[in-house]
Amino acid sequence: MDRLIRGSNWYCNEINQRLRIDETTLPALTREMLPFVMGGGWFGLELPAEVQPLTSEMTVNGVHEDLKARFGREPGDWTTLAYYENLLNVFPASSNGEVGSGTVQLKGRVVTMKGLLNEYVQGGVKGQKSTGATRLKWSSIVLYQDMMDGVIVHKFDVQNNTLIINGVNYTAEHNRIIAA
Repeated sequence: MDRLIRGSNWYCNEINQRLRIDETTLPALTREMLPFVMGGGWFGLELPAEVQPLTSEMTVNGVHEDLKARFGREPGDWTTLAYYENLLNVFPASSNGEVGSGTVQLKGRVVTMKGLLNEYVQGGVKGQKSTGATRLKWSSIVLYQDMMDGVIVHKFDVQNNTLIINGVNYTAEHNRIIAA
């Protein structure tokens, strides 16, 4: 068993959400698929295109004005979100891939996003009690960076036209060519 989540937390513009957090759903990573048919061919094929727009949902217990005040902002007045996980490797693998009885390993994951709070849904109230958590939906995400133990696994930066996957900058040459 490895990569078990043993703790997580998130910050909204440097405000700790530890005592408020209910659930976090990080963005689904999907690509636009374009149909491709070769002339005279018998088979269709889909080729990947750009990364689809990202959205992330979070729910918190209660109503908090510092979060609610992030709703309604315009592009340029971005909100920065930081999500942290502690991941536990119970049976860590050795360098040759064999699972041994070595010591337990902890790994750290940090996901940073910059976007807008475009949906804020407060839970209902029945009598004097809340019937649900407050749901926040972040979209218009212009920066997404997922790091595992300090290594960038993914970085999608719309403003700087940067795509990094597993530490490789796929846009470096393109950006060098179009630089003024």
